[in-house]
Formats: sequence, C-alpha cells, structure tokens
Amino acid sequence: MKIIIFIALSISLMAQSANVQIVHNSPYPTVDIYVDGVVALEDVEYRQSTGLLELPTNTTVGIAPAGGDVIASFDFALEDGEDYVVVASGIVGNETTPFDLKASVLETEAEDEDMFALQVMHGVTDAPAVDIYANGVLLVENLAYGDFTGYVEVPAEDYTLDITVHGEEDVVASFSAPLTGLDGGTGLVYASGFLTPTDQDSAFTLMLTTPSGYVVELPGTEAVLELDDNDNMISKNFTVLPNYPNPFNPQTSIRYNLDIDSNIKITVYDLLGNVVNELFQGFQSSGNNSINWDATNNTGQLVSSGVYIYKIQTDDSYHYSRMMYLK
Repeated sequence: MKIIIFIALSISLMAQSANVQIVHNSPYPTVDIYVDGVVALEDVEYRQSTGLLELPTNTTVGIAPAGGDVIASFDFALEDGEDYVVVASGIVGNETTPFDLKASVLETEAEDEDMFALQVMHGVTDAPAVDIYANGVLLVENLAYGDFTGYVEVPAEDYTLDITVHGEEDVVASFSAPLTGLDGGTGLVYASGFLTPTDQDSAFTLMLTTPSGYVVELPGTEAVLELDDNDNMISKNFTVLPNYPNPFNPQTSIRYNLDIDSNIKITVYDLLGNVVNELFQGFQSSGNNSINWDATNNTGQLVSSGVYIYKIQTDDSYHYSRMMYLK
C-alpha cells in the first residue's frame, strides 16, 4: 500500500478535519482510494486497513479497482476533530448486498489502562444476524449484516469468541482473540468472507484491526460455549427475572422471586470470573425481591463499561445472568 501525498487538498480546506480509518472488506479486488477526486491511497488489498487519515469534514471518498476508474463515490459529512472507521463492504453489482461504505465512530483508547475497548461489525453478506459469546458469556446479541456495535470494554486478556445464529444454540464458528498485551487500546473485530463460500470465495473469518492499521486474522479454535445447560442455571425454589434496565446507566435492578425463605448471596463478576462486587449475603423472606447495582466495585469505585455476570445463590441452587453497563 503506497500513500500518495497530494497537493489538491489545501491547508484552508483541512482547517476543519476528521480522522478516518478505512477498512477494505469487499471481496475481492485490490483498490485505490480517492478523496475529493484525487487518489490518496493505492493498492489497498482485501482485508487491509489504513491508519487514521486526516480528511476534510465534508468530503467525497471514491473507490476504484487498482489502476482503474472510480466505480463508487460516497459523500461524508464528518464532525470536526472526531475519529471514524469506514468499512468497505458488500459486493459490486449485487442488488441484495451492494457495495457500500459503512461508517461508525472510532475510539482510540480504552477508558481504563488495563482494559481493551472492543467494537464489532458484521460484514458477511450471506450470514444471518448473529450472537457472539466471549468465553461462554454473551457479548453481542442480534448483530445483523452491516451493523456495528457500540464499544464494550473487556479485560485485556485472551478470549474464545463463539458465534451462533441469533437465538439458536449451535455454534457456527469459534475464534481465538488474543487481547493480552493490548492494555488501554481499542480495536474493531469484523466478520469477513462468506458463510457458504464457492471455490473462488474467501471463507468466513473474524479480523481484528486497530486504529494504527494493524490487522490480524483471528485463528479458528474449539468452541467453549455450552448452551444446553440452560444458561448456567441450576435453580430450585427461586426464579430470576431479567435485570432492568439492561443495558443500564447508572444503575440496574436485579430481580428474583423466592418460593421459600432462604439464605441468599448475590455476587457480580467480570468476564474473567473475578469478583467485582458482593452485593448481598443474608436471609430473605419468600416473595418478590430485588437489589440494585450502581456499577461500582467492592471499594465503591465506578467500573468500566462492559459486560458483567451476576450470580444469585441459595443453599442448594444458583443462577448466572448477564448485564451490560454503558457509560
């Protein structure tokens, strides 16, 4: 990939500008990228990413096969000083999933130094909406083609990402996501290829790219998800209602119904199984009960945005459920 310095964009035009990362996820040609009619990047290959490019807030991005004419142009109205990621997706000439540029906001650093801010994009044209699990815990739900999630902060550790068709139990594919060492960073994981490829097509996979332009294909691995255990639930003598609201900010209500008077313990964990907050331990009477969590840990500090697990436990049964805190 060769960056061409072009004079056509004057300093005055760049006075108001935004930073944009471009990701090539449209099979298959190597492409040139034009900005306001001037070639800005040459020979961008399939599944490559640029670093952050400074572009005018009102700009036209054109895409051309390498050395050829522009085949599609897209106008963007960006906010001054903001960061964006633009993903080239779809198939040229396909009426159902045509070639398109799909844009989202981009974060360049995590809120906490020991976390990783993760965004996910569904870029597989022949795949239905999916659910994605991280180490067996629901991370993304009902993500459809062309959609981005918001950023979710997770500990900068290694994960197994299991993918299922939304609402179904069978794992379609599993990938290893090594986030260890990426503390404080951010990245986009996007689904690429075809779920049912022909001999000429690229197979379904997950790609990870960071704002620097670093790109890696996540390796396949064995699934860790087991959904046939009824959502990690062994519950007798009580039922659990979904916490509300979910996602939440600044607090959520964890709700449950005790059939009999019981000793009960309620604990919040992060995705790695570390105890975040021991919300309650004691005796409660039968009937409808609830406890609020204000997104703080045991020392009263506000936790990072992300997915958390709460466990409700009595003397002889327990139930795990998921909740998402968004700042």
